[in-house]
Amino acid sequence: MSIVSKSLLLLIFSVVLIGCTITPTHQSSDSLNTQIPQQDELDQYHSLDELMLYYDQLQKKNATQLASEYNHTKKHFKNNPDAESRLKYILLISLPKTSFTNIQTALNLLNNWPQDITMSTNLANFRKLLISLLREQQIARTDARNLSQKLKASDEQAQALEEYAQTLKNRIDAIKNMEKQPIRRITP
Repeated sequence: MSIVSKSLLLLIFSVVLIGCTITPTHQSSDSLNTQIPQQDELDQYHSLDELMLYYDQLQKKNATQLASEYNHTKKHFKNNPDAESRLKYILLISLPKTSFTNIQTALNLLNNWPQDITMSTNLANFRKLLISLLREQQIARTDARNLSQKLKASDEQAQALEEYAQTLKNRIDAIKNMEKQPIRRITP
């Protein structure tokens, strides 16, 4: 092989290598269309992952930390009413056994979702899941409250019957005592 052919081969090889390392500045519309939905899909999962991590963190906090988180989240929700801050606030106020638990407000915020706040498909499905779970929780609380009231009424009735039975027993004992007293007088 001559020096000219070696030089030419080296030149072609270096041009090919340089061409492979340079990133194209113009992408076809097909490749852009496939990359954007994939990125949107990743963002959807990322948003849902963040909400689940947030809920997990809430479960680990004590009452004081939860109260502080409530104040911070409520303030952030009022200043920035995007989908994620709204859902974080809803998760927080739907926590059971806290001083700020308010299932009705959470349901109202979920059911009256503003049209200008857009959500990914995953967050919209998560919203639907929250609505159904909170409705079931509300129904269960109402049923528990009703059963508690019925139990209290039943306890009051049982106590009244117990008192009445004790009164009847006292009367029977008094009658027995009266019957025994005349018999004692007759016997010498």
